[in-house]
Amino acid sequence: MPHTSEFAEQYTRAERLRLGLLILPAGLALLVATKLWFFPALAAFAASAECREIGGVNGITLLMYGLFVGLPLLLALVLGATVGVAGYKSLRSGQFPPAGTKVLRPTRIRRGRRATLTGAACLLLALAPLALAAWGWFQAGAQTDAAACVAIRAASPAP
Repeated sequence: MPHTSEFAEQYTRAERLRLGLLILPAGLALLVATKLWFFPALAAFAASAECREIGGVNGITLLMYGLFVGLPLLLALVLGATVGVAGYKSLRSGQFPPAGTKVLRPTRIRRGRRATLTGAACLLLALAPLALAAWGWFQAGAQTDAAACVAIRAASPAP
């Protein structure tokens, strides 16, 4: 029996246009907000972090944990919501792309071991930043301890 290729259902032209009109302005607004507001505010905070305290936590501690733990957790959240969900559904349905998922371009449906490996790779990609955040937790703790020692040495009078 000849092997016939099965393709996943594609978005129609109108659906692709609608997705583009929703995603592109939202992405552009996020880009503008980060360039005009977030990065300047972060630079101003970082310039005087050792003198600031938010909620009883030193500014340097906030910066270190935000960089080493917060960013990987944010990346894990975004990847989990996009790639991770597709990987989980793929493992459950036994095919990739998962059953009932529409695609933007012609995509052959993979089944069996290849689909399982692809789904597992998607889940691993979504979970990898969690390992990075766990590693960052210890790195941030070490960095803030070192920063506290430097601040104590700077504040104490020279012998």
